[in-house]
Amino acid sequence: MYFRGAAGCPDRRGGNRETFRTVLQSHFERHSVPNATTSKVPVSYRDRVLTPEVIDPRIADVEALARWFDYAFELPGGFRFGFAGIIGLIPGIGDLIDALVSIYIVGRAIQLGIPRVAIARMLVNVAIEGLAGAVPFIGDLFDVAFKANRRNYQLLKSHLYRSPRQTASDWLFLLVTVLLVAASVALPIIVLVELFKHL
Repeated sequence: MYFRGAAGCPDRRGGNRETFRTVLQSHFERHSVPNATTSKVPVSYRDRVLTPEVIDPRIADVEALARWFDYAFELPGGFRFGFAGIIGLIPGIGDLIDALVSIYIVGRAIQLGIPRVAIARMLVNVAIEGLAGAVPFIGDLFDVAFKANRRNYQLLKSHLYRSPRQTASDWLFLLVTVLLVAASVALPIIVLVELFKHL
């Protein structure tokens, strides 16, 4: 390509410059780095970008407690844990601190006017973690996996918007929990009664 200069003569430098620019652009388009910040980043890489959670200021304290106690740290493979899994190894003291944090989260839910059925479900989560945590070592592993504080934070966050569907799911959860507890109490009694009949 030729360009005319001021004297009307062909200017080869302009053509060489444009050709060189075109070659460079074509090269970088073919060898672009996928995670580079360009307009040609593949959509699959954009989808992998972590979107930070939008935290309601009303429950920022609850979110912070749940995060630090239940899922602040990440192990290889994606498993997350918090300080509850560490202090839980201290006999007595760890369970007491974790219980106080759980009670605080439930208290904040009551203060914010969460439906009673949701409060009951949160208390069930705390009770499950407390009963399982009473078993040495295995209970601590269960607490790390169950994450009652995180569960209660999610419940609190969802109920701030008073979703009727969420309330229905809470009633279903409580109903299933009551049935399981009743079955766990009734089955041993039935077995004992049958044993005494055959004595």
